[in-house]
Amino acid sequence: MVEVLASLCRPVIAIVAVASLALPTGAQAARVKIAGASASSSYPSSEDANYDPKQVLDGKAGTAWVEGDPGGGLGAWIELDLGGAKSVQRIDVWGGLWASTEYWARGNRPKTLEVKFSDGTTQTLALADSQTIQTLTLPKAVETSTLRLKIEGMYNGSTWQDTGISEIAVYDTSPDDTVRASLVTASSFTPADGDGNYGASNMSDGLVDTAWCEGNKTGDGTGEWLEFQLGGHKNISSVTLVNGLASSLSLFMKANRATTATLTFSDGSTAQIVVKNSPTAQVIPFPAKSTSSVKMTFTGVAKGKEFNDLCLSEAYFK
Repeated sequence: MVEVLASLCRPVIAIVAVASLALPTGAQAARVKIAGASASSSYPSSEDANYDPKQVLDGKAGTAWVEGDPGGGLGAWIELDLGGAKSVQRIDVWGGLWASTEYWARGNRPKTLEVKFSDGTTQTLALADSQTIQTLTLPKAVETSTLRLKIEGMYNGSTWQDTGISEIAVYDTSPDDTVRASLVTASSFTPADGDGNYGASNMSDGLVDTAWCEGNKTGDGTGEWLEFQLGGHKNISSVTLVNGLASSLSLFMKANRATTATLTFSDGSTAQIVVKNSPTAQVIPFPAKSTSSVKMTFTGVAKGKEFNDLCLSEAYFK
């Protein structure tokens, strides 16, 4: 398994993400900054691959914690240190090995997770066998400083008996000024391939190694657009944008990146923005607006060295 899974640490262009309809958002709850992670076991690392529990906190679906217990991983657990007491409302889980659709099918995926809180109480959560973000909303917010997720059941992979989790996000009940889209649509997108999909929903999944790539083969992305529905009128004055294929510098240079764009708000007014040719997250200010949607039409691009497709990895508003 080590040789085959070594490529889990490679940069990935895109991953199958949540379906193209409504996405879970953090507009009503804040994402918890997790202080650390530990596990009952981990699959042995190699020179090229690491399956440490901290992989679920790196903002990349292409890396994963993989348990190292004998058998399929029944009873193995991963524990998150929340850095103090939090009123946890929601847990998002990327179950399985998301490095590619092939790897996801070949490795075990969690089917049932027992969630144990710092007071010793537990809740059992069921996951679908689907390579989508599993949003687990607790019936009632729970005050806790840790979350231990124990594998109580798994879906069997076609090749490997080990069970993996690629990413975990936790949300509490504190207010959040970050506005993530409840729905993202696009003028076009590149068809899915063996590495995953390139749909518009990847722009709002919180990961830097997933991306939207436009699918108009007659152009370089100029004139293509993304539209973000904000779930009602929100007061915003900036967009945080991750340009290009941001999982690695080499991938970033291969595809087209945005350089300028026009923002169109729900009242029809517009603002022009300049986008840096950089894979790091950038905050781009614009005149404050109250709006229920933002349409981002790309008016300028920097050409990639290999792919004549415009790609972006993430966007949210404040």
